[in-house]
Amino acid sequence: MTVANRIDLMDLAPFTAGTDDVLFAHLRDEDPLHWNEEPDGPGFWSVTRYDDVKTVASDFEDFTVTEGTQIASRRAEGEGARSIHHVDPPEHTKLRGVVMPHIKPVKVNQLEGDVVAVVDQLLDAALEASKAGPIDFVSAVANELPLVMIGRLLGAPLEDCPNLLRWTNQMASEDPDYSEGPETAARARDEVFDYFRALENLRRECPKDDLVSVLTAAELDGVPLSRGYLDAYYLILMVAGNETTRNLLSGGVNVLAENPQWWDYMRANPAKIRIVVEEMVRWTSPVLCMRRTATRDIEMHGKTIKAGDKVVMWFCSANRDDRKFDNPNEFIGDRKPNQHLGFGWGAHACLGAQLAKMEAKAFFTRVIERGLAITVAEPPQRLQSNFFRGIKTLPVRVEVAS
Repeated sequence: MTVANRIDLMDLAPFTAGTDDVLFAHLRDEDPLHWNEEPDGPGFWSVTRYDDVKTVASDFEDFTVTEGTQIASRRAEGEGARSIHHVDPPEHTKLRGVVMPHIKPVKVNQLEGDVVAVVDQLLDAALEASKAGPIDFVSAVANELPLVMIGRLLGAPLEDCPNLLRWTNQMASEDPDYSEGPETAARARDEVFDYFRALENLRRECPKDDLVSVLTAAELDGVPLSRGYLDAYYLILMVAGNETTRNLLSGGVNVLAENPQWWDYMRANPAKIRIVVEEMVRWTSPVLCMRRTATRDIEMHGKTIKAGDKVVMWFCSANRDDRKFDNPNEFIGDRKPNQHLGFGWGAHACLGAQLAKMEAKAFFTRVIERGLAITVAEPPQRLQSNFFRGIKTLPVRVEVAS
């Protein structure tokens, strides 16, 4: 029996320890289409090679999202109308088109001034707090920046942002520090729906330049978006807008602590910070995986995926595939080309990818421009999850560089 045959990707221990890359290397080499038992489900196939992940992500006819995108068979939005996350083209294309004009790069770049202002506020506070000793980078910065920005995009007042964070954690994580299980997630979901319905009523009376106003006025095939579509959209924008940037920022600071030469590189080459951020995305893979369901019998690597089987695409594994990347287990800040799958691929590639990368670039740029140094004081405490690559706490010192 090979090592790959014994691998269980439902065991969260390697993900919590940050050693899952060793497991995925075995799977890519020994069992690229790996069957995994599931304690409370029928089991699933895992695709771990770069080309296979792209193939599954690109083929919505053979691999549908309608049965769920997480390993467990559940939908975060509940059993009502499906979110954009859980419909295939052409319906997905139409739904995505509602907000795409408002989050395309040219629109996102217009937010850079706001992002920089928030970054400076967070750095000012971190500098002051660090005088008394190490601070938690996650709670001080990585939580706050995306939270404030997604709040601004949606139109949520700043004082409501802590609730957005709590709801995101409770719905998106199975970590016991955040959730007591499905009941917690369901309760948080209902609170999200109630909150945005109230905000929506305000925007109907007085529209503003935010996504809630856009969605309440939007139409699909000439008909206003249904109650279910609106609820689902609010939820997916809130969760996706928070998780990716939070995990990217904390993962980026952590990997730079292990590879400090890239801090020096960014100081010497500020125009290339965006390239280093792309490597952070590849390295961190903020969303570890996404699931599809086979719509017909499909042959792959000498095995048969049956119609109705779950198929999980491991982006984190694809991003470490030596068939695609030279020295994939080395953080190379100026890596070119860098065609990572850190934000997915195909029709369902992350809506907020541009915003997440812009926020990260703005953060590291301001750290460099202000002559600051961020040093990690203790190893991170990682999220217990095989869905998000998250860090719960990361003690750091933020100081003026000597």
